[in-house]
Amino acid sequence: MTVALAATLSALSATLQAPSAQASADLDYEAQAVATTNLHRTLNGLAPLRPSACLGRFAQRHAQRMADQRRMFHRDLAPILRRCDLSSVGENVAYGYSDSRAVVSDGWMLSAGHRKNILEARFRLVAVRAVQSGNGRWYTAQVLGAR
Repeated sequence: MTVALAATLSALSATLQAPSAQASADLDYEAQAVATTNLHRTLNGLAPLRPSACLGRFAQRHAQRMADQRRMFHRDLAPILRRCDLSSVGENVAYGYSDSRAVVSDGWMLSAGHRKNILEARFRLVAVRAVQSGNGRWYTAQVLGAR
């Protein structure tokens, strides 16, 4: 599993380019979190999730809100259902994980509710956004959905 994960993440990281160091760090973190999520899904016999711009906008706003307030919290998911035209939606949030692979593997996959979201067979879409607060702590929001 570690070799497959490293190869997948290396290939993914090599294709990312961003205009600034912070933008690059954010994109790397987010892309690696999605890749790690999809690796766990694949290892459990599930289809990988596809990125969603609509879910990304909600994940970005929520990660930013948590970073601004320097606390982790869940949000009302009803607006996401309506605005992204989904039949089902789930959310995982975290803070303090500077490594995107760790937020998925050591955080969400070791928590029953978060793991259930990641391994929900109905989900086909995903977005992960991560924002660093002023003190450097990462706040991460993952939104998963099904049409």
